[in-house]
Amino acid sequence: MKYTPIMTKTLRGLFAVLLSVLAGCGAPGSGAAKEPTAQALRGHLIIIGGAIEDDNKPVYDRFIALARTSAAQPPHIVIAAAASADQAAGATSKTKSLRLYSSTAVIDVITRETPTDQTVALIDQASAIFFTGGDQKRITDRYRPAGKVTPELEAMRRLLARGGVIAGTSAGDAMMSDPMFLTGRSAEALGIASTRKNPDQDADPETPKGAKPIMGPQIGQGMGLIPWVITDSHFFERNRFGRLVAALEVSKRRLGLGVGENAAVEVNLATGQLVGLSVANALLVDVAGLSRDGLTRRGVRARVISQGTRLSLTDLLARPNPPASTFTTSALPHEILPDEPGTKSEPASVRFFTKSAALGGGSWILKLDGYEQIGRPDDHTPGSRWSIIEIRPTPPN
Repeated sequence: MKYTPIMTKTLRGLFAVLLSVLAGCGAPGSGAAKEPTAQALRGHLIIIGGAIEDDNKPVYDRFIALARTSAAQPPHIVIAAAASADQAAGATSKTKSLRLYSSTAVIDVITRETPTDQTVALIDQASAIFFTGGDQKRITDRYRPAGKVTPELEAMRRLLARGGVIAGTSAGDAMMSDPMFLTGRSAEALGIASTRKNPDQDADPETPKGAKPIMGPQIGQGMGLIPWVITDSHFFERNRFGRLVAALEVSKRRLGLGVGENAAVEVNLATGQLVGLSVANALLVDVAGLSRDGLTRRGVRARVISQGTRLSLTDLLARPNPPASTFTTSALPHEILPDEPGTKSEPASVRFFTKSAALGGGSWILKLDGYEQIGRPDDHTPGSRWSIIEIRPTPPN
């Protein structure tokens, strides 16, 4: 058969289309859709560390503002209750909270039992999603089982692509990254034997009662809504800095974001900019300069995220690794006293990171379960409000 120039041009065009389609697919036989790249990201995330109170006006106001697509239209919000043990109670409570800030909002609820077609239809109509707290594994089991890209996850990505917002508290915070935390305490995550006499006394709530501690960070596949950090919740109140450092180390990721209770940060996915929304704090962790000596970790950098703090995650990742830092000080560190039971004072962990970054404040130590954290200001970038942290097992008496 003789091909005319027009036929040849047409065949070349069809071949080019076929190549582009194949390039957009996953690995042969994987059945997985191509993951979004950072360049394709849009929308906003509001990452809440848990225990958010109804009077946290800056956080709720910002969520409603981002959910409102126009002044003439009320926000259309989907409450995703999959993480909650009692989904009805979780959805009812969050509906009441949101009504305090937008009486006209259209609010729908999706649960673990909501059929896929109905879930997708509701998300496609919405401008915002709010994930309740509970167990983050329930979220991924329902919407990303075994790492599969489900129609529900694709609908969430479409919501972000059209400029929407996804918020999540507690488990709804933890599920946003990939990998995500499944459970675990800092001592075991760091490979350090616990000194607790009763292992269940302060066990992580997601850990089954009486379960034997597992050494190493307990991480698995998350929803992957944010590409630049590993997220963690209840961060200061449960002393989770150690487990975040261990997870970053194992996963070869550079940045971690730990958010305290009643605290929230906003992330603009199109720009990579992070903004502190709440009076309560969060912490950005950078392990690019981390070094190991046995179970001792050195050279971890940390930055407290307070209300109004603005940082670019993409700029941080584009910078070269900071120079290695050795922890040297001529004076004994000042000790941060532990939290007083029954009080609502600022957590000891917050005070540790705040004081460690203060210029002229010397070095500080926080003694925890089987290990201790020592911090001082980052002398490579004075005035930056970054601190240098060392984590080490508690020295023998």
